Amino acid sequence: MAQENKSRLKAVIVDDEQNGIEFLQYSLERNCPEVEVCGTFNLPLEALESIPELKPDILFVDVEMPRMNGFELVERLSYPGLHIIFTTAYNEFALKAFRVSATDYLLKPIDTEELKQAVQKVIALTREDNTPVQELLDYIRGQKNIKKISVSTDKGIYFLEPDEIIYLQSEGSYTHFFLSGDRKILSSRPIGEYEEMLGERGFFRIHHSSIINVQHLNKYIRQDGGYVEMSNGSTLTVSRRKKDEFLGFLSK
Repeated sequence: MAQENKSRLKAVIVDDEQNGIEFLQYSLERNCPEVEVCGTFNLPLEALESIPELKPDILFVDVEMPRMNGFELVERLSYPGLHIIFTTAYNEFALKAFRVSATDYLLKPIDTEELKQAVQKVIALTREDNTPVQELLDYIRGQKNIKKISVSTDKGIYFLEPDEIIYLQSEGSYTHFFLSGDRKILSSRPIGEYEEMLGERGFFRIHHSSIINVQHLNKYIRQDGGYVEMSNGSTLTVSRRKKDEFLGFLSK
């Protein structure tokens, strides 16, 4: 029994409505035996202070809360490796949820099947047979002299030469790699991790959702706020707040 508990995922629930917490906790206990609720909070600030100590694997967090909403809570968290699942009564928040690299979001009233699917998605991202892979990735990231970039996918790890990467584009917590030769692969990791790996290798994040390899830049067009054309013919928007920094980067 101790071994079974050890392998369970720990979860924290944050919702200003107590009945929302109780319903979700009951649904998890009844339908998701892989998950153990280790903490519940009505006040986001209390959750913010307690999460590093509780060390959960999953944070279920309501979007609409007074004083500090769910997005603000997540933005202030510094606890690494946490899978975020937003809960909301409003579908309009779905896109923003993925922009902050949420693992998933659930519409209220929470559907049991959708809850189970969200939990299974977390399990797939943290399954035990990925542990050696993660150790390998951490090792590779620490090696300054290694030229290739490691890209984790559901099929395994690709080791890419930076020169063959044209650009990266985020989709929620996933990252699309667009490669020379009209190739494309999908990574199960967020684009922010690759920004750190590629930042000193001639890559630039021109938008919150796009990182380009400047070696594959055909031209920068000033019209319509600014966008770039890449070697494969793709055009990508340069965000207004990145424009001056990007032009300075190109002039170096």
